[in-house]
Amino acid sequence: MEPRTYKFNESTLTVKFGNILESQSEVIVSSDDCYVSMGGGVSRAILKEGGLGIKSDAQKMVPVPLGDVVVTTAGSLEHQKYVYHCITIDKKRRMQILASQVTEEDVLNYLLQHTVDKCFQLMQAMDMTSIAFPAIGAGSARIPIRKVIEQMSIAIARNLANTNKSLNVELYLYDIYNLYSESDYITLFESLAAKAALVEYKQGLITKDEAPIPIQMGNIQLPEKENMNHEVFISYSRKDKDIADYVSEVLKENGIRYWIDKEGIYSSSNYKELIVDAIEVSNAVIFISSENSNASINVIREIGYAVNMNKPILPLILDEAPYAKSIRLDISDIDQIDFKNPMASSKKLITSLMYVLNR
Repeated sequence: MEPRTYKFNESTLTVKFGNILESQSEVIVSSDDCYVSMGGGVSRAILKEGGLGIKSDAQKMVPVPLGDVVVTTAGSLEHQKYVYHCITIDKKRRMQILASQVTEEDVLNYLLQHTVDKCFQLMQAMDMTSIAFPAIGAGSARIPIRKVIEQMSIAIARNLANTNKSLNVELYLYDIYNLYSESDYITLFESLAAKAALVEYKQGLITKDEAPIPIQMGNIQLPEKENMNHEVFISYSRKDKDIADYVSEVLKENGIRYWIDKEGIYSSSNYKELIVDAIEVSNAVIFISSENSNASINVIREIGYAVNMNKPILPLILDEAPYAKSIRLDISDIDQIDFKNPMASSKKLITSLMYVLNR
């Protein structure tokens, strides 16, 4: 399969299919156990190619806590300067989960995003500009590939969106048994494309060197971020205006502060900056999901940005239309509210929303 490349500010992310040892990046990443035994998958391949010096270097730092990253030399690897060993395997993990009363999914989400974040922190500290990731934990750690791709793509996109440095990142997907076709990865491609578009959407219209200037439109003035005090952002298609109005009234009756762009009254050169600010201020996002909204590029960008900002999202389902492909991976596991009968579902909406806002 052909590689796919995505642009984030000055950086690039390339998804490749093949052997990560073919990468020419300065840093190569592997996943391993708390004792960095390098006994399987990518880790074993790196050991075979780079020599025992890599393992000997790592053994000086064991045992390593789950979720941490160990840096070693790259031994005799031709192109790399360092190997980052992400610790994803710990036989005591299930015991830790039970003791801390969190779910397996919570642990995996934290583990995958935290290790990717740590790799980027190390890159910055070590002044590295290129890195190659495998599907961390999809081998011996037995983390489902869908979960790995989902969480890694979120973390990689977030880190690239938050830096102005020129970084070259590679994500290698190595299907050793040829189990998957390109269509099996389409949701990943769509998700990354949406995240890249969101960065361009935000950065292309927000000039960091200039303070935003409020723009007058008749009697309407764009609210500045510091004056926003809403709790909920409502994302919807203009074609579903009646339902959006109804939801607004329900929130108002229950004392919940919300932000919504009715009738496009904020359409201006600063409109996209305003949306970004409104999402960032909010504590939750209501997504009025319909055939209309899932076909709206503006709505999809709003939901994508909310996902990148780790905002809780509450989908209200108006019809049988599936989520847009570019956000499907990010929100498919979120509990929905069937809102085909709005009056009958209003109580559940408020109950669910209050739980999200107060937790």
